[in-house]
Amino acid sequence: VIREVFEETGLVISCPMLCGIKDWVNDDNSRYMALFYKTDKFSGQLRSSPEGPVFWIRREELLSFNRLALDMKDMIQVFLRDDLSEFFYYREKGEWRYTLK
Repeated sequence: VIREVFEETGLVISCPMLCGIKDWVNDDNSRYMALFYKTDKFSGQLRSSPEGPVFWIRREELLSFNRLALDMKDMIQVFLRDDLSEFFYYREKGEWRYTLK
């Protein structure tokens, strides 16, 4: 995670803490998982990469930012709340839904 953050942002982070997972079951019954890490320890200059532009935004402005991924407002709760650790997608009547646990 330290290398990945550096490659995509130019920041060198330390003490990343696993704070949750995002997961779902694919049509072939394989399970896909993405790990969520957070830290407040970093150095360096923020810079964009071939992955796309990056920039700072104030936390209080984040939830009203109009360019967030569809499920990002709920996903952020896993980072902010200690009682949540999983963002789980499931299918119900052919539609994707998600729950926070």
